[in-house]
Amino acid sequence: MTMSPTSLPPLLTDDDVLERVASLLGPATKDRCLWLLLVDGDRKQTPVLMPIEDTPPRPDPRMVDGLVRVLGQVADALVTSAGAGSAVFVLERTGHGTVTTADAAWGEALRAVCESSGLGLLGVFTSTVDGVHRVR
Repeated sequence: MTMSPTSLPPLLTDDDVLERVASLLGPATKDRCLWLLLVDGDRKQTPVLMPIEDTPPRPDPRMVDGLVRVLGQVADALVTSAGAGSAVFVLERTGHGTVTTADAAWGEALRAVCESSGLGLLGVFTSTVDGVHRVR
């Protein structure tokens, strides 16, 4: 039986977030895809798991601006009595290794995206053929 993300336990710790990302995406199967997970103010994952295909190796200002606009439009819908919503990002790439300088640049850009759109950031991860790794 497949569980809906809304029926799963809340993401209360960094380990919870890492385990959720690993269970949803696991090791990379495609190259250059940015995944977005949205989490409400109660730290419950929403049913949204959005892939953004053909993500450039380094942050592109137009793509970053687009993410700010999109996330700014959904930020209010994620607010609960416990607080603002948050985002989790996963950079999927088929290479080996943990975190690269390009991944770190994405981590910083995605932190700024969340800050500009009024969302918290629960983490930026890579998914490589070696598994899931925390970037930020």
